[in-house]
Amino acid sequence: MDRTELDDAGREAVELARRWVAESADQPVDYAARLLARVLSHPGGLEFTVRFVDGVIRPQDLDVAARMLARLARQDTSFLPPYLAAGITAAGPAAAAAPDVVIPAVRRVFRRLVGDLILDTTGDGLTSALARIRAAGNRVNVNLLGEAVLGDGEASRRLAANTRLLARDDVDYLSLKVSAVIGPHNPWGFDELVDRAVERLLPFYLAAAAASTFINLDMEDYKDLALTLTVFRRLMDTPELLGYEAGIVLQAYQPDALAAMMELQEWAARRVAAGGARIKVRLVKGANLAMERVDAEMHDWPLTTWPSKQATDTHYKRVLEWAVTPERTRAIRLGVAGQNIFDIAFAWVLAGKRGVRADVEIEMLSGMATGLAEVVRREVGALLLYVPVVDPKEFDVAIAYLVRRLEENSLPENFMSGVFDIATNPAVFHRERDRFLASLAPLVSSPGDVDAVPAPMRTQ
Repeated sequence: MDRTELDDAGREAVELARRWVAESADQPVDYAARLLARVLSHPGGLEFTVRFVDGVIRPQDLDVAARMLARLARQDTSFLPPYLAAGITAAGPAAAAAPDVVIPAVRRVFRRLVGDLILDTTGDGLTSALARIRAAGNRVNVNLLGEAVLGDGEASRRLAANTRLLARDDVDYLSLKVSAVIGPHNPWGFDELVDRAVERLLPFYLAAAAASTFINLDMEDYKDLALTLTVFRRLMDTPELLGYEAGIVLQAYQPDALAAMMELQEWAARRVAAGGARIKVRLVKGANLAMERVDAEMHDWPLTTWPSKQATDTHYKRVLEWAVTPERTRAIRLGVAGQNIFDIAFAWVLAGKRGVRADVEIEMLSGMATGLAEVVRREVGALLLYVPVVDPKEFDVAIAYLVRRLEENSLPENFMSGVFDIATNPAVFHRERDRFLASLAPLVSSPGDVDAVPAPMRTQ
C-alpha cells in the first residue's frame, strides 16, 4: 500500500468533491427530494413520517390505517407544505367516517410522491421511467423489492416476477437475492441449501446469459454472506456460464468484506486464466444495520458490523484500495456504490492514478440527490443507477426500503443528512470533508494494522 499515493488521492478527492458541489448548486432539485429534506430537517419529521408509512400505508385493514391517520392529523404538521398539512388535517376525521374511500386516496397521493424512488412494475409506467433515466445518459440496475420470504410458494412467485423482468427488452441489469428466491431452510443444512439455490437459479442465469442481461447477486443479512458467496461461485463455475459476466455485492460495514474480496479475487483469477469472463463486485457500505443490531441483541451475539460509521468508511476505502489495481481488475471489475461524493471522488481519483478507470463503474441511487448525481455523471461518463421497483398490489414490501432511506437522510452521521445543504452551507461541506479525511487517515498513517485482514466480529 503506497501511503503517499493515498494521501495525494485524498487531497485531490476533496478538491474534486468541492468542484462537484459547486456545480451541483445550479442543478434543479427533484420535488420529492426537496420535500423529504424539508420533513426530515424538523425534529419530529422522521417519527411522523415513519408512523405514517408504517401505520397508514402498510396495514391491510383500512380501519387500522384510518385510526392512525386520525391520530397523526392531530399532531404538528407545520413541517409539511401547506397543501399537504391541510390534506392530512382534513383526511384524519374523514378517514374515520369513510376509510374505504379516504385511505386508498391518501395512499395514491403518497405513491405519486415517492414515484421517483420506487417505480411501478405494471403498465407503461416502468417503460417510460426507464427510458427517461437512460435518456440522461445513465444505465439502470433494476431491483424488485422484497425480502424475508416465508415459504416456498412466495419464493417461487418472487423468482417468477424476476423472470418477467428479465424477459423485458428494456431491462438489461437485474439485482436479486438468494434469500428472496428460496424458502425457509435449516441453517445447519448448508450444503443442501446451496444445492437447492443453485438448482433454482441456474435456469434464470442461463436465460440471462442468453439475453445478455447482467445479474447482480445481492444480499442483506450477515447470515447470508457465506451462502451468497458459495452459490455465486457454483453458478459461475457452470461450464455454460464460463463466458458470462455477472456480479455480487460486498458490504464494507462487515469486517469480512476484505477477506471475501480476496477469496473472490483468487477464484476469479483462475476463472479468467481458464478463458472465462471477469466478474464484477459491487462494493457498498451496507444498508441493514438496524436489523443486524436487533439480531445481535435478540440472540445475545456479538454485532457483526464495525462499531462505528468511521470504521465502516475506513474499511470501505481499505477494500477499494486493495481491489483497484491493474493486476486485480483483470479478473474483477469494481462497482463503487454509494451517495457520498467524497468517497466517489476518491475512487475516481485513485482509479485514474492507477490507470483502471475503465474497470470501475460508479453507482448511485435513482431519485436521491439528483443534482449531485448529474454532476458526477458528467465527470465519469455514465452512472449505473439502482432503481427499486414494486408491484402496486404489493407496495407493503417497499416499506422497509423507504424507512431505510428515511433513516439515511436523517441520521447526522450519514452523508445524506446534509446532502441538500452541502452546496449552500460551507459548514456542512467542511463537516463531510473532515469525516472523509478522518476515515482515510488510518490507511495513510497507521502502518501497523492497515495491511492486516480484519477478522469477523462473530465466530461459530
